[in-house]
Amino acid sequence: MAIFAIVFGTRTLNLTDKHPGLLLSIAFESVVKLVALWVVGIFVCFYLFDGVLDLVTQAASSDAARSVIYADRAPWVYLSHVLLGVCSMFVLPRQFHMNFVELNGEGELRTARRLFPLYLLGMTVFLIPLALAGKVLLPQSVNSDAYVLALPLYAENMSVSIIAFIGGLSATTSMVIVATLALGIMIANNLVTPLWLKLRLRAEPNHTMQPSKVLTIRRLTVLVVLSVALWYHLNVSQSAPLVKSGIIAIALLGQCFPVLMFGIYWQRSTKAAAVCALLAGFSFWVVYLLYPSIMSSYYFNSPPSDAELGIGFAYSLFANCVTFIVVSYITFKRPLHGIESETLASPTFAIRIKDLTALTQRVLDPAVHEALVNQLSVNISDANSGYANHTLLQRTEKLLSAQVGTPSARILLGAITETKNDTLPELVDWVEEASQSFQFNHEVLQSSVQNIEQGISVLDEKLQLLAWNERYIEMFNYPRSFLKTGMSIESILAYNAKRGLFGNATLTNDEINKRIVYMKEGSRYKYVRKQPDGKVIELNGSPLPGGGYVTTYSDITEYIAIQEALERAKSELEGRVVARTEELQHAKLEADKANESKTKFLAAAGHDLMQPFNAATLFAAMLAQKTKGGELATLSEGVVSSLNSAESLLTMLLDMTKLESGKLAPQTSSFALDDMLAPLVQEFSVIAASKGLTLRYVPTQLVIHSDKNLLRRIVQNLLSNAIRYTTVGKVLVGIRRKYSKSGHQRPLKSTTPLIDICVYDTGAGIPNHQQSEIFNEFHQLDETQNAQGLGLGLTIVERMGRLLHHPISLVSTVNKGSKFSVSVPCVETSYSNGNSNIKSADLAHTETAETRTKTTNGAIAPSAQTPRAMPSKPFLSGRRILLIENDAQIAQAMEVLLSDWGAVVLVATNIAESMQACPTPPDLLLVDYHLDASETGTQAVSQLQEKWGRKVPGVLITANRSEGIRDAASDLGLYYLPKPVKPLALKRLLKNELKLVD
Repeated sequence: MAIFAIVFGTRTLNLTDKHPGLLLSIAFESVVKLVALWVVGIFVCFYLFDGVLDLVTQAASSDAARSVIYADRAPWVYLSHVLLGVCSMFVLPRQFHMNFVELNGEGELRTARRLFPLYLLGMTVFLIPLALAGKVLLPQSVNSDAYVLALPLYAENMSVSIIAFIGGLSATTSMVIVATLALGIMIANNLVTPLWLKLRLRAEPNHTMQPSKVLTIRRLTVLVVLSVALWYHLNVSQSAPLVKSGIIAIALLGQCFPVLMFGIYWQRSTKAAAVCALLAGFSFWVVYLLYPSIMSSYYFNSPPSDAELGIGFAYSLFANCVTFIVVSYITFKRPLHGIESETLASPTFAIRIKDLTALTQRVLDPAVHEALVNQLSVNISDANSGYANHTLLQRTEKLLSAQVGTPSARILLGAITETKNDTLPELVDWVEEASQSFQFNHEVLQSSVQNIEQGISVLDEKLQLLAWNERYIEMFNYPRSFLKTGMSIESILAYNAKRGLFGNATLTNDEINKRIVYMKEGSRYKYVRKQPDGKVIELNGSPLPGGGYVTTYSDITEYIAIQEALERAKSELEGRVVARTEELQHAKLEADKANESKTKFLAAAGHDLMQPFNAATLFAAMLAQKTKGGELATLSEGVVSSLNSAESLLTMLLDMTKLESGKLAPQTSSFALDDMLAPLVQEFSVIAASKGLTLRYVPTQLVIHSDKNLLRRIVQNLLSNAIRYTTVGKVLVGIRRKYSKSGHQRPLKSTTPLIDICVYDTGAGIPNHQQSEIFNEFHQLDETQNAQGLGLGLTIVERMGRLLHHPISLVSTVNKGSKFSVSVPCVETSYSNGNSNIKSADLAHTETAETRTKTTNGAIAPSAQTPRAMPSKPFLSGRRILLIENDAQIAQAMEVLLSDWGAVVLVATNIAESMQACPTPPDLLLVDYHLDASETGTQAVSQLQEKWGRKVPGVLITANRSEGIRDAASDLGLYYLPKPVKPLALKRLLKNELKLVD
């Protein structure tokens, strides 16, 4: 332990250095000690006894344990022990070392205020249970200090015994190390080192002190202290209880506590009072504590009880305090005025600055010595550099004390003090120079005070006016002859109160008394006062170190006005922000409502407009069929073309509405690309042929992942524009793989390959400056040529591509042609038609549902195949078809169309009529989705199939193009056909897919 203390505690000469390694080891030992105590406490309470209540019950029936529970005068014992603990916190060497030397700041002190009480609580939880258990289970000869180790040994539990031994060893080593280190350093600095220095300087006046020798003395002292402690333990303390001797030792050190507190906080304290108080306390300690303990240890007297020792300690402290106060009043002499005494007092030592710096260079750390030298304004190498003043000597003495202690520092300074008579003239010159410097500083200070913006008033220790400046007079408008030196502050405050500066007259005396109490107590205060003339004055009062009080007065009227203006502006701005926020929120709500209403209106209007369009399209198609080859053929074809153009425009507007409202959600899936492109090219081939163009398509076996309907709409618009704006040449549709520069297929997100669906044409081309504009709304490249539509086709293409995350690209050369392409992720690189598994409903949607196309003149594209000759008999001859449609015009048109094809048509408007009109299964169902009374076509088909007991082929016809309706139709085995219905598309569906040809 001595080696540990020497290695970790005496490595440097500086006494203010921290020892983090030492503290870390002590902290660890403290935790080990706490854990070991809890282990033993839990073992005793819950293994040796059936809990704490059982332990208390057995202790109550034991005579030995009853003395612990029912001790006499227990409150007085408790109070005396608390008082001993308070004294120990300040006067025990180890406590002083931990509290003041190792403290790193107020942050650690705040943490200790919270954690240290908790640690003490943890240490005391099991003390009483362990004491009771020891009294109950152990013999009377066992010392109470050994209960923690003796109880596990009594139970023959070696594990807990070892833990208890380790905990006790941790507690002992941490206390011994810190106590030995602190006591050894104190003895070395205040006793051994000063004696050694005096002996060395007496033998060798020019002896040079070496820091290594001081460290050696300090280390040897630590070793001697620990050796003496060991000798005391082996030869003295074995015959007396450790707790009793510990109380007696702490009580002796506690006699220093009153002297320490009085010396810090009582100004009448004197050296004679401190000496007499220590002697008085020591005398009472010998009589009431030491003598009874010696008699009990060596002369067979009964040992003093804790109550007797506590009362003896209280007597000694009381005698100590009374002696200190009485002697202080007798020996106290009032000193001269603080400033005057410091000016007139001669320096304690006459030391040249050169000799002083030489001493600090040998003793202090190099960095500290360098900082001290840099603060000097003289050349230290000059032999006649002059003498050190009182302030420099005090600072140097403080720095030396931090290294070797205060007594040794005084001895070292005394050793270099000059005592020759020829130094007297120099001292006179020094005093004269100091007087001149003081006068100069006083004039500079007075000039500064008079010219600052703040008002200042200075009071002496009697609270009488000592000094002030002109700003103070101007600020409070005092008469020129009113303020005088020695004037009491009470009269000044009373004068201000009469002028109404304190506000309410009834509270004037209270306000004056409050100010005077602040000044007498030396308390700081800060106050803002508004005067009757409108000025706002800030008062700051502070006590002076040597007694007295200084108050500064600042005119903050302008600052307060600016602050109030800022607060008003802030309030107004906050009000405007709140109002504007409410307006914006209201406007946003109105805009959202308007947008929602617009979306609902357009959706409803689109559906309602499709109904008459459907009927008109059917009637126009039948009219064109019946007038074919006649005089009205041209007129009927014009009607059909106009209806198709109007339908195309309406479809575009509905698509734009869905895209803008965000209602259009992609329904992605994996499908064969050829299944989408082949029918589309087949539809446009006739239109291209009618314009004299060649439409080519390169088939593909690739499978892609996208929304089939939206992607088809994109390619359809690109193909329609290519045919519309190409007058001579050809149009090509094909697939190109995207490759990186290295020749490998370019990945999408590092895993998915990409392909480009390309549409090439040999049209007029698009200039570079217009290639980005053509994707804008209502923009047409050439408004004089083919000026049909609204210019929304490419806008819809671009927005649908953005929705699907399919980039749209354009490469065009004027007078040569253009290439539009859309990038799509590819799922598989090959596809076999034989392995395709496409449901009939999807095929119907691909082949039939989207057979309409927007061409340059709005005509319907016929099949690319050569039409077969019309049979002599209608292809639906004898077929029974149930038509469920709530719109009368559409029902009439469909009935006429189907009747011309030879079918027997049964018409119904709702579910009830359909069951009544067709009690037996028909050959075909044609059903509208939206019926009357909120009924739907899918509900009607489901109930009819349930009634008939089997499924009947059918087609769901509706203007609603949502994916949910398509899925519902597919689940019922129905094909899906969007409105407006094209007779050719319906005819192809009935012939090719439903096989209704006779």
